[in-house]
Amino acid sequence: MRTLLLCLLALTINCAVAQVYSIRKTDRNIVIDGNLSEDVWSKADVQGGFIQHFPYDTSEAETQTRFMLTYDDNRLYAAFICINRNPDKPFVVQSLKRDFSITQSDAVVLTLSPFADGQNGFSFGVTPQNAQREGSVENGGGFGVSTAWDQIWYSATRITRDTWFAEFEIPLKSLRFPEGLSTWRFNVARSDFRNNEVSTWVKVPRMFNISALIFSGTLQWPEPPARKGPNIALIPYVSSLASGDKDEFLKDNTPRVGLDAKIGLSSSLNLDVTLNPDFAQVDVDEQQINLTRFSLFFPERRQFFIENSDLFAQFGFRQIRPFFSRRIGLSQSGNIPIDAGARITGKIGKDLRVGVMNVQTRRMDSLNPAKNYAVAAFQRKVLAASYLGGILVSEQAVGTFNAKRNSVAGLEFSLLTPGNRWVGKAFVQKALYDGLKADKGFAHASYLFYRTLKWEAMWNHEYVSGKFRAPTGFVPRIENYDPVLRKTFFMSYGRLEPMISRIFYPKSSVINNFSVNLYNSTYTDSNYRVTEAITTFSGKMLLQNSAGFRVAANREYIWLFQPFSPIVSNGKYLAIGEYHFQSVSASAFSNNRRPLNGSLECQYGSYFGGEKLSLTGAMQYRFQPRFLFTLNYRRIDIDIPELGKSTLNLIGARTEYSLSTIMYFTAFLQYNTQAENVNVNVRYQWRYRPMSDFFVVYSENYEPQFLSKNRSLAFKWVYWFNT
Repeated sequence: MRTLLLCLLALTINCAVAQVYSIRKTDRNIVIDGNLSEDVWSKADVQGGFIQHFPYDTSEAETQTRFMLTYDDNRLYAAFICINRNPDKPFVVQSLKRDFSITQSDAVVLTLSPFADGQNGFSFGVTPQNAQREGSVENGGGFGVSTAWDQIWYSATRITRDTWFAEFEIPLKSLRFPEGLSTWRFNVARSDFRNNEVSTWVKVPRMFNISALIFSGTLQWPEPPARKGPNIALIPYVSSLASGDKDEFLKDNTPRVGLDAKIGLSSSLNLDVTLNPDFAQVDVDEQQINLTRFSLFFPERRQFFIENSDLFAQFGFRQIRPFFSRRIGLSQSGNIPIDAGARITGKIGKDLRVGVMNVQTRRMDSLNPAKNYAVAAFQRKVLAASYLGGILVSEQAVGTFNAKRNSVAGLEFSLLTPGNRWVGKAFVQKALYDGLKADKGFAHASYLFYRTLKWEAMWNHEYVSGKFRAPTGFVPRIENYDPVLRKTFFMSYGRLEPMISRIFYPKSSVINNFSVNLYNSTYTDSNYRVTEAITTFSGKMLLQNSAGFRVAANREYIWLFQPFSPIVSNGKYLAIGEYHFQSVSASAFSNNRRPLNGSLECQYGSYFGGEKLSLTGAMQYRFQPRFLFTLNYRRIDIDIPELGKSTLNLIGARTEYSLSTIMYFTAFLQYNTQAENVNVNVRYQWRYRPMSDFFVVYSENYEPQFLSKNRSLAFKWVYWFNT
């Protein structure tokens, strides 16, 4: 018995030691070529023993991976040895394009968390063909990685029949980290989709994202790393945009010159400055069909606003955002030039994260005066990986008589427990503007999510006052438009949103898991009268090959307190009153590891006294590794006796062709019958050196009959000077 206890103790100690990597310093030159031929790699500590994350999380990975780390005064190096199991099978490769999807490509990924706060970190990954992917880990990594973060780093890969190798060189200047910490958190993940396996060095339970920082090992430095010398990057650009309608294509072709600068104020605090920024190279928005009474949310795509944006943009909830950067420089009448912007983000000490941003826009006309936007935010770590945060947002017209300031202040608490079982958030926000009483204009909400291998449960409540104004935010549901009176009025609302789900894991070679889910969302007005409610009972099954299907039954209630029509109805509107309707839906998705894969969903039911049939499909084809084609289609047939029949179609076809890992073509066609618009967007990108790009973007909008409305052709050249 004593011998058995000693063996168990030794095993426990060995497992604990295996989760700590003691990195060694080198003074040798390392050539990043994927060969691993330097002496330093033969002497480095080699770690392996990866654990499955998918399809199971209780056994050692069948496809094993080994890695090594070392560093010098200026760089962190990593080497990976990825065993090729079943080498006759082709790799699963989405494309050669940068920032590939980790859920659709074979890859190896290094996740670093220098702050040891369980909240923030960085991710670096490559495919066997050396397509790169880097991103920032935010909010603990439970919802993945934001690839909006870009930095200079280097990689190389080499493929043999039985193994593929990868080498990383990450300049310490490219990372933000606190001075004086001799331990970081990190993990390594391997996607081997051709063998239907995902694995990690430190075990990550399969109900969590592989980037979840709470599941990570320790990177032990012999002495705390330090950033040597100044970290300054100057990024000038030159662009030219020719635009106009079908008869005046060259109406506007003025060249533009601007500058971005990135200055490291400390090893963990950065200053970003932009002068006369230009966003001609930004991807076009993916169009949507709107059958609601409220505005739709379109994500930010401009680089200055999305890099390090979680500190500002993630405050609040999806539809209660005090700050939404698309309010800056974009309006219904078109783009508004931004003269300058500055942002400071990063860490002060180990537990305090701060951000300050100021942006100045240009005056266009009396309806679009020059405006100054300011936002400040902080996050203070509390408990193991939770934080207390605050935000202040301000918008003010500049250069106009008696310009008024509109502001929003807020506090929030974000909960993340060890093991990630409990995730939550609670916040309160207060609008600040002239004439508003101190006890009016509040918004508050709370969210709590519990997750285990077999159970998921959620509780959410929201309240927004009709006097809450966030002109630089996104709070659509308080704003109601009466199309008959042509008048907008604001109304308070509350919401309750519970959910519970039970997940089953049968012992099966076909079924990975299946679950049943009960969900409800109920909105009320300030008198607690229900204005909208939906209850959904659904079942979902995931197969071992990553295919699956879902069925659902829905019961919905809407009280229309103003005229409304979900379709174009020649001045006809639904009568004010109560509406009840039911629907059923079924969806299926195929094995996305195959070159040809897709999904299909069908929903049918009653709808405002009539019927609605909705069909949504998506298809993807990969001609690996260079060609990717995706097709999305949505059709909605509506038959309402009061309004008549209508058919809405939305088609989005996208083609990506990678000439190499640094040169890409993208063509996007969108056809939207609700917006009566056809859009064609063609984009060429050449990353001719790290973080330096040349873009050519052509865009044209047509009537549904393919009669041209307007078009533009843009060229943009960017060069990154770095100290």
